[in-house]
Amino acid sequence: MKALQRGQRSRTATHAVITFRPMGETRSWPVATAYQDNQLVRWSSPCLDESHEHADMQAFEERFADCAWALPAFMRAMQWLDAVCFGAADLEAVRRACALNPEYGLDCVTEPTAAP
Repeated sequence: MKALQRGQRSRTATHAVITFRPMGETRSWPVATAYQDNQLVRWSSPCLDESHEHADMQAFEERFADCAWALPAFMRAMQWLDAVCFGAADLEAVRRACALNPEYGLDCVTEPTAAP
């Protein structure tokens, strides 16, 4: 029976990479990860402190050296992402929200992972 259970795996997204493309830029940068934690969607960014309220300026400047002017737009996008993840049931909802709201410059790429 255990062998049969191990063989039946669902392909669901358990994490996603969030990229940010400032308005007017052709490049985008990975800025956050989102992941499914039971029935919650959690996220983190190396460019923010643990509260998600303040930018880590050194990390932001290292990542966006020539786009430091984009900090206000980045912070608006991260505040929006925080609200989306708080209300999302799953990563697909986050991906859809990013696709439906391009004004924030975020793209969410979910990666299917085999779940036991």
